[in-house]
Amino acid sequence: MLEQINVDYFILLTALLLIIGVLTTKFSTRLGVPALVLFLLVGMIMGSDGLGLIHFNNPKLAQLIGILALVVILFEGGLQTKWSSVRAVATPSLSLATLGVLLTTVVVAVAAKLIFDISWLEGLLFGAIVGSTDAAAIFAVLKGQNIRDRLSSTLEAESGTNDPMAVFLTLSLIELMTIESPFYYLLVGSFIWQMGMGLFLGFLFGRFAGYAINKINLDSSGLYPIFALAFALLTYIFQT
Repeated sequence: MLEQINVDYFILLTALLLIIGVLTTKFSTRLGVPALVLFLLVGMIMGSDGLGLIHFNNPKLAQLIGILALVVILFEGGLQTKWSSVRAVATPSLSLATLGVLLTTVVVAVAAKLIFDISWLEGLLFGAIVGSTDAAAIFAVLKGQNIRDRLSSTLEAESGTNDPMAVFLTLSLIELMTIESPFYYLLVGSFIWQMGMGLFLGFLFGRFAGYAINKINLDSSGLYPIFALAFALLTYIFQT
């Protein structure tokens, strides 16, 4: 009986959050406020410091939900972004996603070194963790705003591609801090391999997904979003 109550509570809470999320998006457009701000407000109200309906005491579950949400957000952002617009801003967006993240990491490292009196590796780790912009935040803030197309496309492309650089820097710095005799040349090879294979697999799965969705003839139109979402999750798994 207790398990049934927990299941019903979870389903009810999920349904309420989805309804509130949709309504929040509608109100954010009318108020001229980014939907992300209202989402954060809803989370604070529902959390342990508000109504106490959700307790954020399970980091693994929170990570799982966050990753699934990020996959959906990136997939939806990719669908809404025209390739012609991205191609026109490929150079500045990729520069920001790589050199920009590296520069931000160094700047934050210098500040952390001076303020907290920590080692340079620890300072660089601070910078790598906060060096990338969040794709979900960028997509939510830019949607419906009066921003020039070129600038909007640059920011969207940069936010969707800077995570690999930040993840690589974070993991590499952790390895340098924990291993007594790290192999620096292996880090360079790993960077080239991961970036190259990630780009290749993303392009390959994207092309295949587009071909499969356009060619397959499903009996119900409601199956197409599920089919597309499955490809989004599959692409993420193979890229990681």
